[in-house]
Amino acid sequence: MPDIVILDIGIPKLDGLEVICRLASTKQAVSFKVLVLTSQAPGHFSMRCMQAGAAGYVCKQQDLTELLSAIKAVLSGYSYFPNQALNSVRSTMGNASEADMVERLSGREMMVLQQLARGKTNKEIADGMFLSNKTVSTYKTRLLLKLNARSLVDLIELAQRNGLV
Repeated sequence: MPDIVILDIGIPKLDGLEVICRLASTKQAVSFKVLVLTSQAPGHFSMRCMQAGAAGYVCKQQDLTELLSAIKAVLSGYSYFPNQALNSVRSTMGNASEADMVERLSGREMMVLQQLARGKTNKEIADGMFLSNKTVSTYKTRLLLKLNARSLVDLIELAQRNGLV
């Protein structure tokens, strides 16, 4: 068994947050820790990773020594999450109420929003996340309602303002 699993939550065709939950719920979970190494925005994803069961979170844009520090901390029994990430949801580029709305999205809604913002079609998202087209359409409708957006263009702009692309 490994001591640590380094995971990118931006896995194609998988929901990285779901992978963390599944790893955390295995019988062997007590013997290893999950450290997230990703290019995803820490303001919106680090807390979700922590809630899913990850022990740490490092952005790929940071220096390699940051990853080494995180590994040492996690293996020593500490958690390792960026300080600014725990407070940055309210100080993202969008206004606070917009950031709060994004923070309330489920993990799946967040993943669908990211895929839409990257220009993927409903079919491409459905194939990539192993969902039906109808389910993706339902997520899209939910996103429009939850984020007070009028169109797909509004959703894409909101995702860009909040560093989700």
